[in-house]
Amino acid sequence: MGSYFLAEWKKMRKTQLLLIGIAFLIFSSFIGLGIYFASREVLVDGTQSLVLWGQLTFYNSTLLYPPMLAIITGLLIMPEFERKTLDMLKVNQVSMGKLYFGKLLCSFIIILPVQLILFLIFIIATKVDGITLDLSLQTYFKWLFLSVLASFPIITLQSYVTVKTRNFSKSVGLATIGSMLNFVLIFINENLTKFFPYSQPMIALRSRSLADMSLNDMIIFLAVNIFYSFVFYKFTVGALEKR
Repeated sequence: MGSYFLAEWKKMRKTQLLLIGIAFLIFSSFIGLGIYFASREVLVDGTQSLVLWGQLTFYNSTLLYPPMLAIITGLLIMPEFERKTLDMLKVNQVSMGKLYFGKLLCSFIIILPVQLILFLIFIIATKVDGITLDLSLQTYFKWLFLSVLASFPIITLQSYVTVKTRNFSKSVGLATIGSMLNFVLIFINENLTKFFPYSQPMIALRSRSLADMSLNDMIIFLAVNIFYSFVFYKFTVGALEKR
């Protein structure tokens, strides 16, 4: 398995993918921070850091994060079709499951620093505003880690769409539609977002509730994310093997 990961890591356009993630994050951070500081004077003392966290993560996780994941996923998978290397790999009996798992590990390594930069922006913003954290540092870190896990249902779903369509634009378009539907579900019935794959990063970051998960919510969250990740991982590997 390690050799598959190293092979994927060597051919991956690491700098390009990381810059894409950072660019999306900076754009969403400008929106969130702008809204926060514009309404700063009406906030109740003792809630500022939570409101800041919510504004900083909400627009990122609901509207921009899924398309960003779709772009990263497309750039990891599409080269196999563009270079026509997939058939050669199959002839050499390369495991499609291990190949794709190596790509997932690469995506994890790209996403993790992007989310850590999000946390850094949050900490810097609290210092600039002169406010203290309403929750422990460990709680925010936990939400951040959960958001990375919550990326995989979207990545595996987008991987499947990319493999089936071989079309980068369609895959990103679907992620954009998924983001919009997440936004719609918030206003229709927010409980439905618990089961919607494109809502999982928002739920992980607690962008709406601004409170830690209950045991029941955590069980639902883990079950939903494991289910989608496993199902679309299998679908993607199956689609790769048939190509």
